[in-house]
Amino acid sequence: MLLSSIKDRAHDFFSDTWTAADGWKPGPEYRDKVLSLDPKGKNDPFRASIAWLRQMEAIDEQDETTIRELTEERNRLAHELRNVLGGTLKHDFESLFTKLVSLVAKIDRWWIVNIEIATDPDLAGKEFDEDGVTPGSLMLLQVLNQVALGKDEGAWALYHEFVSTHEDTKP
Repeated sequence: MLLSSIKDRAHDFFSDTWTAADGWKPGPEYRDKVLSLDPKGKNDPFRASIAWLRQMEAIDEQDETTIRELTEERNRLAHELRNVLGGTLKHDFESLFTKLVSLVAKIDRWWIVNIEIATDPDLAGKEFDEDGVTPGSLMLLQVLNQVALGKDEGAWALYHEFVSTHEDTKP
């Protein structure tokens, strides 16, 4: 979800062509405004999107540090999963998961407030409490957090709230 919040949203925002085979394809503006920001100069969408979000003031230096920390831990877990499951490699899942949830919520909330609401003619210019905007990704991560930490009743309550909130968006 973090990868999607960082990389996919920018990719989709600058996309202007749809193909059945490949989905949305970004236009030249994506290369100019996002990919060109890759600090290593390799047009890497992940690194470039982080730089773009920083330029847009959606994230700050501490958030970049957190992204690096989460990426390193993800890579460590992927390569050392047997040792983690076996208990020989310690990890701080709860602390890192909390950071991940906070970061995804911050980025997704920025997109909703600064892009989706700002470009919706019915909502543009209206005052909103940013902290009151709850992205769907945050609700899903809260459910996952409840399940991962064994709080079944809380997880089901969040699940039912999520489902009832999104019933009106079903096709």
